[in-house]
Amino acid sequence: MMKNYILLCTFLLFSGMVGYSAAQVQFTERMEVETNWYDDDFIVMPRNEGFVAFRVIADKFQGRKNTFQYVLGDFQLGSGETFRFSLKENSELLGFDLDRNFLYVLFQKGPSFNNERFIYEINLDTKQVAEVSMNSLLNAELQDFLVFNRKSVFMGTYEYRPVIQIFDLATMDVITVPGVFEKDANILQLRKDPELNVFDVLMSRRDFWKKKIVTILTYDTNGNKLREVKIDDLADPSMEIVEGVLTSSEDYKQALIGPYGLRRKEAYQGIYFTKINEFGEYTNKYYTIADFPNFYNYLPEKTRERRIKSLERDIERGKNTPIRNVVVTREVSDLGGSFLVYNDLFVSSSTRYMPRDGMYANSFYRMNPMMGGGYSGLYNPMFMDPRFRTAQVTQQYKFLSAHFLIIDAEGDVLWDNALSLNNFSKSDPNKFGEISFDGTNLFFMYLDGLQLMLSQFRSGELVREHEPFELELVNENERIRDTKESSLQLMWWYDNYYMVTGKQKVRYQDNEGKEQTRDVSFFTKIKVEDLI
Repeated sequence: MMKNYILLCTFLLFSGMVGYSAAQVQFTERMEVETNWYDDDFIVMPRNEGFVAFRVIADKFQGRKNTFQYVLGDFQLGSGETFRFSLKENSELLGFDLDRNFLYVLFQKGPSFNNERFIYEINLDTKQVAEVSMNSLLNAELQDFLVFNRKSVFMGTYEYRPVIQIFDLATMDVITVPGVFEKDANILQLRKDPELNVFDVLMSRRDFWKKKIVTILTYDTNGNKLREVKIDDLADPSMEIVEGVLTSSEDYKQALIGPYGLRRKEAYQGIYFTKINEFGEYTNKYYTIADFPNFYNYLPEKTRERRIKSLERDIERGKNTPIRNVVVTREVSDLGGSFLVYNDLFVSSSTRYMPRDGMYANSFYRMNPMMGGGYSGLYNPMFMDPRFRTAQVTQQYKFLSAHFLIIDAEGDVLWDNALSLNNFSKSDPNKFGEISFDGTNLFFMYLDGLQLMLSQFRSGELVREHEPFELELVNENERIRDTKESSLQLMWWYDNYYMVTGKQKVRYQDNEGKEQTRDVSFFTKIKVEDLI
């Protein structure tokens, strides 16, 4: 009798835990768009009213990809109505951007050496579409495209040098920005600030002695240089900044955070934090593994203990322990007085990793997580190194860990921790997962095949690790017949909500009770919650 009672209590406790666990991830709303299984996947961009998703599809009658389709969704995934307009023949999507209630999509007609480019300006409120031709621009290898306040900024390479041009959508005037068309220069990041009507250029170049100099340039939309911050005073002449993420500007105060290493070597040394004041003055702070007590938490216990002992010996000898894997800063979130930093650690199958002179060269920057189908990853012509556009890229990337840290305004590390990624192998170097942070709980979610995997840190402590969740429908009377795995994309949307999108075949019963199947592109809203 007592044995049966214990078994019953154990069953009830386990059942309660399962139900409690399942409640941590909730599929709250869903929107569907009728689709063809072989159509391109939607590119999704969050906006203040919800999101906009778009793609180029084939005209049903002509069979050629000459129709632009977009759909608007609010935060409750209402509407789902699609809008379309015809494109010119042989149009290729090059870039896109969102500015308030306007979606801008950049196309090129014909082959890559053709300079016939044009922008469609789509008013998402009125649904009006305006076409603007731009034949006066340089025929540069485009790497980034931003639009704000009806000024479009084009960044690319021309004659192996970076070039930035500003195109006025109202007057059709073109301005070539001075100070960036330099030999041996690379642009690491382009960041717009519509409220101040300026944009920042994070640029690196090597001088005559091959010393790397990183510069932050701020321009207005007339091409005037408003500020220049040259970061060339590092603590050690053998050190150099590898890459970096520039934060938004508040009263012209900014931060630059990313990995640093040694000149002429592939070894990464740690993370740097550059604090810039309103006068363009800066201070640098450098962190090594010794500053991150939990850096090795992704390793098995015995291996971690060996690494820590080796680190302690290096500290006693006054030596720095290098990071022998690739470390990339994926996101820097300004928390209002402190910064949340997300880094990925991985190894590449290449004997020598891609040139580490900028996020554009390494295909890291502005890699939209919702770019599926023919636009995803390295296959998007805009977001990859031009040298690899005509060749097949077959590199493999083995992801070791995701490392998180919070740095306060003075550069002190408040906490850090690392999550093992179990040597997960990918064919692209995009960021591994999506983060959500509420000040206490940090959720880290990614896709593994057809499953969502969720991990959680609470006040810097790992409390849940790689918990799997199957994709679900919101309507309990329907069933998933098939999911196109290659179409699945995940992004953090807002607050503690994520969005997963892709293609599915859904079984349902019609009004006569007969089983039917529909092919859809779906957009599902996911809520994550702390269990405590």
